[in-house]
Amino acid sequence: MVKRKDNVARVRNGILSAVAVVIAVVVGYGLYYGLGFSSNNPYVALDKPDATGEVEVIAYFSYVCPHCRSLEKRIDGWRPGLPDGVAFDRVHVSYSVSNRLLAKAYRTLVRHDALHANHERLFRAIHDRNRQFNTPAELADFVDGHGIDRETFLRTMASSRIAREVAVGERRFVDLGLASVPALVVDDKYIVNMGVGRKQALNVAEDLVRELLAKRAGG
Repeated sequence: MVKRKDNVARVRNGILSAVAVVIAVVVGYGLYYGLGFSSNNPYVALDKPDATGEVEVIAYFSYVCPHCRSLEKRIDGWRPGLPDGVAFDRVHVSYSVSNRLLAKAYRTLVRHDALHANHERLFRAIHDRNRQFNTPAELADFVDGHGIDRETFLRTMASSRIAREVAVGERRFVDLGLASVPALVVDDKYIVNMGVGRKQALNVAEDLVRELLAKRAGG
């Protein structure tokens, strides 16, 4: 009976995760048009003052998003070419139960320098092997021995610090008016139109970065 209940829970969570992805895609299309995106508009500038210091580029993503995985492959080759003065970061969205779990896992791996050993492994497990992670224990078993041990992973994932980091990331995502992933944001001021294609979107982000750096340098 217990095993049957566990199977039912897994199926239910899988369905809920799939529904969440579909909703995000549908809402995302509406969001882009609402922000003013079109085929001729590579980005939208938000009504915010220019920042100072390093130029920040954030890639909002989810491990359950297939388009995010495709973008990640391009980011791996693009990121090393960014000029000095640029801070790049990823934020895993947490707008559903399954995404919140994965967002905490992502922050935990970052905290212990175990992301490199597990980032593509998670994408591959979810998209190539249809693997579902419904509990912290399942994720802990998966990453155990890959740059982090099971007990450390579970302890850190359950910490208030990780919960705060995930909450901060989600607030920024919502405050920007975003509702879908992948999303590229430059300095919390420019939202790149992902509809132009992954390669072009990264080119647009880099152009914005260089313009901001030149402005801050007085040139």
